[in-house]
Amino acid sequence: MLRLSVVVLNVLLVSHGSSAGTARIENHPKDMEAQCNGYCFSTLRPVMQYVAVHQDKWNTCTEIIANETLKDQNQLSFQLDALNADVSNIKASQLSKDDKLDRIEREQLAMQESLKTINRDFTGKLDRTNSQLEAIKSTMESMKAQMDGYLSAINKVQSTLDKKCLQLGFEKIGDRYFHIEEDVELNWLDAQASCRRMGGHLASIKNKQEFDAIVEKLDSSNSYFLGINDRAKIGDFVSAASGKRCLYLKWSPGEPDHSNDQERCVSIVRRHMYVSNCTYQKRFICQLDAS
Repeated sequence: MLRLSVVVLNVLLVSHGSSAGTARIENHPKDMEAQCNGYCFSTLRPVMQYVAVHQDKWNTCTEIIANETLKDQNQLSFQLDALNADVSNIKASQLSKDDKLDRIEREQLAMQESLKTINRDFTGKLDRTNSQLEAIKSTMESMKAQMDGYLSAINKVQSTLDKKCLQLGFEKIGDRYFHIEEDVELNWLDAQASCRRMGGHLASIKNKQEFDAIVEKLDSSNSYFLGINDRAKIGDFVSAASGKRCLYLKWSPGEPDHSNDQERCVSIVRRHMYVSNCTYQKRFICQLDAS
């Protein structure tokens, strides 16, 4: 406050002084001092009172401004810290992303190398497979040529056999050769002997298709001996050619009916099989094979 009073005093001296007054002050310094003390204090009193009245307000204002400034500084410091933290987080996130990108790139490179390896392995296996297929193809062609040769030889043998069979009186019925004797009637034993002289046996039937094909060639009004019989054991019908149990039987209703001990030989009459007396004389059927 003293400094402010001195300033105000200087102002008043400048504003109210004159050259004459100045001269008087220079000439009478002691009087001036006495006059100035009374004058100055009377003049400055309102100013000093104004300053005293408003000094608290000014101090309060200064404190408020200082507090606001400090608050702003604290707020700015907090924002700056938050910004620095965000920057740090962004840097950390960027580093994490870079690490992830590096890991992804490494995995991609590893996958590419793996795919290259798989492709090479697959190509090698494919080449080996093609080579094996070519070898198999060559082998198959060679085998086909051999089979063609075998088939040609078989056909020649079959043709020769057909000719011989025709010469012997056999014909192909189904997939086998048979001779149906229509001119001579013999008992069962003599019929078997006759078939043997021709190189065959009294016939046995393999299946229904063969039976149906044979009966189509028979005279339905006559009876024909087959090689099927149960001479060794009644009821156990076997083939005269193989001695094995016969494969196919088509009995007439009521058959097999053994009226006496001589009825042990099977014959075909009117598309069915009957147990006949082996001593009776009948036409007969021979087969060329021994099955």
